[in-house]
Amino acid sequence: MNDTNQKVSIILPVYNAQDNLAACLDSLLEQTYTDFQIIAVDDNSKDKSYDILQVYKKLDKRIQIYRNVKTYGKSITLNRGLTHVSGKYVIFMNTSDTVTKDKVRKQVQFLEENPKVVAVGTQCTYLNDQHRRIGKSYFPTEAHVISRTLFTGFAIHNESVMINRFKLPKDFLHFLPVPNKRFSFTPLFIKLLGYGTIANFDQQLQYHVKQEDLFSLQSELISYIKLWLRARFVYDLRLPILTLFYPLVR
Repeated sequence: MNDTNQKVSIILPVYNAQDNLAACLDSLLEQTYTDFQIIAVDDNSKDKSYDILQVYKKLDKRIQIYRNVKTYGKSITLNRGLTHVSGKYVIFMNTSDTVTKDKVRKQVQFLEENPKVVAVGTQCTYLNDQHRRIGKSYFPTEAHVISRTLFTGFAIHNESVMINRFKLPKDFLHFLPVPNKRFSFTPLFIKLLGYGTIANFDQQLQYHVKQEDLFSLQSELISYIKLWLRARFVYDLRLPILTLFYPLVR
């Protein structure tokens, strides 16, 4: 690792997360890679989330906390966190997730050793509401498969991804409001393909409390079709026509 700036900025949007927030923060603070900042933005939570953040800020100077004056939603909260980023690498973290102690180190090392890769995600161990293991992910690891299926919302765990910010134009990282939360990260990730490839580790480096993940044709199909068209005709991804019917056959 030859770059003088190897800092990692971890953006943590927080909303009514008091039950899982401490475990999430503990797993980040236990990382074997220590050069990072945690940018926690509370979206005007109604529970004790902000109180928990204040306690942790006193325990570790790498934690920065901010609070929205009212509830704005995830996209605006993420964008507010991005204004405080100072690291070469950026991670978006979910408050219901925890990570293995070596996740950040492995991702930094991977991006340093693979200069054509602009972002890398990981496999997940899935937990139920009682935090018992119920399965694991099988996200694709081949770059060409990821690029073809990225717009589906099923090719990568959004909040496991580390992005090399130095490969992107200034202010490139920005979230737009989307009608369906499944695709909140998808437009950004599709645009990343213009600056490098996206990879997935084949190792489970993240624990995720898995919610019901059924694709609702009524609420999501229109969003899916719009993303497919954007990926094909705006970002020029060479998508086989059969991928348009992916939700119907998966």
